[in-house]
Amino acid sequence: MKREPLLIAICSFVVIGALVAWPVLRVAKALDSGEEAARASFSELRRGALNTIQSPEDSVGGVWRAKVADAWAAQPNLLAVVIRDPDGEVLYARPGSSPYYARSDEGLVFERPEGTTTRFSGPISAGMSVEALYVTLTQEAAFYPIRDGAVALASLLALLVAWLLAAANAKPEATNKSLRESPEAVTDDWEPSIPELIPPESSLYAEDPFGDSTSSPEPAADEPAADEPAAYEPVAEDAAADEPTARTAPPGPKSAFIGQNDLPEGCLEGPRGLFDAETGLGWEAYLRERLSAELKRSASFEQDLSLLIASIDGAERGDEEFNLFASSVRDYFTFKDMAFLFGDNGAALILPNMDVDHALRMCGELMKKLSASMAVRRAGGTGVYMGLSSRAGRLVDADRIIGESMAALSKARSDGQGGIMAFRPDPEKFRAYLAGQ
Repeated sequence: MKREPLLIAICSFVVIGALVAWPVLRVAKALDSGEEAARASFSELRRGALNTIQSPEDSVGGVWRAKVADAWAAQPNLLAVVIRDPDGEVLYARPGSSPYYARSDEGLVFERPEGTTTRFSGPISAGMSVEALYVTLTQEAAFYPIRDGAVALASLLALLVAWLLAAANAKPEATNKSLRESPEAVTDDWEPSIPELIPPESSLYAEDPFGDSTSSPEPAADEPAADEPAAYEPVAEDAAADEPTARTAPPGPKSAFIGQNDLPEGCLEGPRGLFDAETGLGWEAYLRERLSAELKRSASFEQDLSLLIASIDGAERGDEEFNLFASSVRDYFTFKDMAFLFGDNGAALILPNMDVDHALRMCGELMKKLSASMAVRRAGGTGVYMGLSSRAGRLVDADRIIGESMAALSKARSDGQGGIMAFRPDPEKFRAYLAGQ
């Protein structure tokens, strides 16, 4: 029984190898048969050309055309027939146009897939030659062996799965049967054995877990036995205060955690965590690295990506007004982990899979929302400006797209028309610029 799984595994590997080799041999045999049939067909076709074509004019005559038509109908694997003059020029070709024809410096040549087609050529009268292209392995000849092998392999796997399920279900029944036939089977008067509890005076407590392993000392002759109560002896308060108690708890294990005082000085300086606690925006130090990763991902999926830089005048980090502006900008867009602080009074947001036109429309709606929420605080306008740039099918780095967004922001602040400006790159000009570098 222990060798049964090993035997079945060996037999399965042998059968699987045979099932894989079976369609391969059938395909190889079909390829050889197609090669022999094509060779015999070309011999017959060339014999007809030798008997029919004596001059270049005969290559387009009715007799030769009839012979080619008969060969075309009798041999479905025939793809093309060409007659050439001594200079290599084509005098006759059937069919007139074919995907197997290709032009080259030497004239018309056959462009064919290797392995499944073969080309034959032979001379005929007056220095002319005949060429023919045949299929040696058809799709049908390759499909049926592969299909039969796949069906047989699937059937074998199904049988193996069925055997494994049957074996798994049979094991519990065999175990129950062995228990019923055992002389130590469970009877009606069987009672579970309860393990004897270990008293506290056991030797398990005789070793000090924090010191040397020693056995408990024997009581001295003048000391009372453990079973006899000791006589009460008063102890002076001063002596009791100076001497430690006889029974003290062993020191507990040191904590496995490291406190802040255990860390080197200055190790916690700088940003803590991913987001600023007041605004909920990510730290500016993480912007360039995250933007570079998103640009690579967008380029690999052929998607667009936009970068928005927004700033507010008259407010800086730590101000209540800046916190309101930052939280409004962060909550407006979907990806909260792609919003970062930028400078002392700005925010930068990565907008994946979004072109500059879509980003402009969303910025317009965001500007309306900011105007409504901050109208009470600022009577002369919100003082919010936004600059946009996008990847636009270019392979750009994070520094370039940040610089373009900053340029658009500066333009929006200087123009004063709506407060939103977008840098719209031309991919063709950008590629021409890179090619000239």
